[in-house]
Amino acid sequence: MKFDEIYNQIKGILENHDYSGFGYGLYSYEFDITGEGEGKFYLEVRDGAAKIQPFDYRSSTCTMIINSKYMLKMLQHRLTPTSAYSTGRLKIKGDVSAAFRLADTIGLDV
Repeated sequence: MKFDEIYNQIKGILENHDYSGFGYGLYSYEFDITGEGEGKFYLEVRDGAAKIQPFDYRSSTCTMIINSKYMLKMLQHRLTPTSAYSTGRLKIKGDVSAAFRLADTIGLDV
């Protein structure tokens, strides 16, 4: 699978959520996808509205580094973020609590 295919799958899932619970302010998440279809993209939540772009976000609230197959498993509810993080499949640089807040917001079992 190529990066644009993986990105479009993930974007489709992330776009269909209500981020109004984040309130006002800026939260930025960089995703560094490794393995098949590697690449980077970011999710920016500003004042409750989300924007997803296939670019590097250098000053993110947190950066999540994960293999594409594990990322897709998480989004398909076949792997929890907690399990991925505790087994080293998901690495988080920056604010770990912000990463788990995002997971909770998009309905992933943490």
